[in-house]
Amino acid sequence: MKLICLGSSSHGNCYILKASNEVLIIECGLPMIEVKKALKFDISNIAGCIVSHQHRDHSKYLPEFLKCGIRVLALEDVFNSFPTLKNRVFCKNIEPMHGYKVGGFKVYALPVVHDVPCLGFVIEHSEMGKLLFITDTMMLEYRIAGLSHIMLEANYSDELLEDAISNGRTLSSTRERLLESHMEIKTTEQILLSSDLKAVNEVVLLHLSGRHADAEQFRTRIAKAVGKPVYVANSGIEINVSKLPY
Repeated sequence: MKLICLGSSSHGNCYILKASNEVLIIECGLPMIEVKKALKFDISNIAGCIVSHQHRDHSKYLPEFLKCGIRVLALEDVFNSFPTLKNRVFCKNIEPMHGYKVGGFKVYALPVVHDVPCLGFVIEHSEMGKLLFITDTMMLEYRIAGLSHIMLEANYSDELLEDAISNGRTLSSTRERLLESHMEIKTTEQILLSSDLKAVNEVVLLHLSGRHADAEQFRTRIAKAVGKPVYVANSGIEINVSKLPY
């Protein structure tokens, strides 16, 4: 199983989980052509796409995905946020605290805290084990046992945010918005340290702010804290997320 990151920022989010004979897409915030390129233009084995919430950096290209015949699973308000979306044949409304089968992938939706309804996902596959995907939330009240892989937001640090505000690069009103909708690096660290990491192969940090995050500093900090390989979800990175890492 391979994780391919096409984008993980406010400019667009999209990730591919590529098994030996099927594909699951997480988020559709980048054009379908980027997915096609990553899959060498073979989209015949895409089992579906799961979407966390309606914000356009996560959902903008949903109509494109549907036109390609890709089944999209999302909260109903995600589909409703596209007023011109008429044909919903490939739309699957999902709800928090429910599980869904997407090809050979099992997906369980978790509610998370954001400024619009938002989901995290626990994703299981025979080739991968269990993966936790959490983005765009200020906190996570759940701890999931038996994880093999963790994809977790690390959006900003208080220190870098305050520095940007004091230097006039960021509006002071941004502070309140971030506090209520995105994960600060200390929260990321605390969640990981309070989780069962025995079987975790790696941690992938998601959705780093361009202004209020330091990718290498964050990666080093989390790696030191958890004693596991840690990656930043930069565009183009590919990570082995097979059940056995070697």
